[in-house]
Parts: sequence; C-alpha cells; structure tokens
Amino acid sequence: MKKTLSIAAAAFMMASCNGTWLMYDTEQVPEIYFEEASQTHSSSFALIPEDTVVVYNSVFVMGMPSDHDRTFTIEYIPAADTATFTTGNVSYPVRTARPGIDFTIEDLYIPAGAVKSALRINIFRTAEMSEGCYMRIGFRLTENDNFKPCATDSSSTQKIMTPEYYYYITDGEPSCPTWWRYGNSTPGWHFNWGKFYPDKYRRLLEYYHATKETCPPFYNYCVEHYGYNLDAEPSSDNNKMNTFWRQAYMAAWARYVAMPLYDYYLKFYSEHPDDPDYEEMGDSNVNINLRTGWGNPMSGIYGFMN
Repeated sequence: MKKTLSIAAAAFMMASCNGTWLMYDTEQVPEIYFEEASQTHSSSFALIPEDTVVVYNSVFVMGMPSDHDRTFTIEYIPAADTATFTTGNVSYPVRTARPGIDFTIEDLYIPAGAVKSALRINIFRTAEMSEGCYMRIGFRLTENDNFKPCATDSSSTQKIMTPEYYYYITDGEPSCPTWWRYGNSTPGWHFNWGKFYPDKYRRLLEYYHATKETCPPFYNYCVEHYGYNLDAEPSSDNNKMNTFWRQAYMAAWARYVAMPLYDYYLKFYSEHPDDPDYEEMGDSNVNINLRTGWGNPMSGIYGFMN
C-alpha cells in the first residue's frame, strides 16, 4: 500500500511541476541568459582619470550545476549605421566597438558547482570615443555543447531574461544617469535636481566627492551602494537606483549635495538669464506634467524633507 502511494505521489509531482520538471531534466541542454533590470548600460571616460573601465555582468544558467567548469560562447552584434544613443534630450551617433581594440571580454565559463558567473568586460579609452559619438559593445550568447541561449522574456515586472547584452561608452560628455528621472518617465528631469546637463552633473559629483572629507560615513555608504559616480547597477541594495537620495542619509544628501548645487545655480542663473541651460527655480515653478522647474531641496512640497 505504501509503495503504491509513493509511486502515485511521485507521478503527481511530475505532472504538477510541468516546465519545472523539464527545466531540471539532465538530458536537456541547460539554457543560459542575462538577467537585466535595464538593457541600457552606459558610462563615460569624461568622469574618470583611468584609461580602463571594468564592467561585470552576471550570466545565469537555467538548470543544474556541474562538477566541472563549463564554457559558453558569444557572438558580436554590430550597431546599425543609423543607430543613435539618447541621453537627456540629446542624441549621439553610435559606432560599433571593436573587440581587442576598444574592449576585451574574459571569464566565458560557468565554474564547477555554480549556476551563474560574472563575465568581465575591459573597456579601453580610445581616440574614437572623444569624437562626439558613443561606442557600443553588443553581443549575444550562442549555443554550444554545454548551453543554449534562452529566448528573451520580459514578462517579469522586475527583470528581463535575455541572451543579449549592450554597453555604451564615450569619452565626451557624461551621459544622463537612468535615475535622473521622475517616476517612469524618460531620464533627463527630476524636481529634486532640475533638468540634466553635463556641467550640472559634474558639479553634483564634485559636491558628492567632497563629502569624503566632510562626512565620511555618508560618503562610504553611498560609494558602496550607489557607485563612485552614482553609476551602480540597479539592485535591491540600492532601491534599484530609484530616488536613492531619499532612501538613506536624506538629510546629508540635502545638506552636502542638493542645497550647495541648488544655491550655486540660483545665483548663476540670476547672473546669466540668457544661459542656454537656464531653468526656473523654486517650488512654484515646478510642473511635473511638463517636466520643468527645480524645487528647493529644503522647503515646500518638492523638498527633501517634506
């Protein structure tokens, strides 16, 4: 009787698991994929003195671990001749990054006993990156004896499963970070920071880096969670980089970064009303629908402390 019940229970589990059973079928080739919160990754050499940027991205396996290292393969995806990269309200031409010249890729394997690996991309500063364009690194996972790429799946509200990866880099003006936006709108404006443009971003980072001396606990926390240039990959540890300045050390953000930035431009715009980047300041000038205006960080409904 017990044997009969055990067989029935096993059959029920196999039937109820459906695709889950197939996922762990050792006879099938495991699928491999990237898990992305955003497929637009970018950075700029304009913000750093180094000539090399190192980027890591996790590669995941849908299946069981193995007792040996398993290599995977990729193929490069050239950018279209008409491709552009838009940051803020400006679009830049895109060129295809050259393997071995503009970048190299390492660690094309899943270690023994693991179901994910950190793929390393080394990106090098080259002359072409300073010619008013973005270089695009693009590649996709391909099938080999160990793995096959999964199909793109964006059904999740948090992550996209995809076999493709893209990274844009320039040595010109810094690009608008993805967090500089209001709600789900296109990056380029938030009432706490006003509209994005490169000079303002550089000045914001100057005030941010100055806190290494004026408020070390704040600075160390922010670098760890949000990145040296506020360019960390979105994750659960940094609220996916959404309004992160309101999540921790909010008073420090207001005192050391937001208010000095606001005060500087309040004076600058009053003295330069014809500046091409001029914007209206103060809560009464904020229009969320039009994405205009810059709220005072320390007062009103758009302040940090509201």
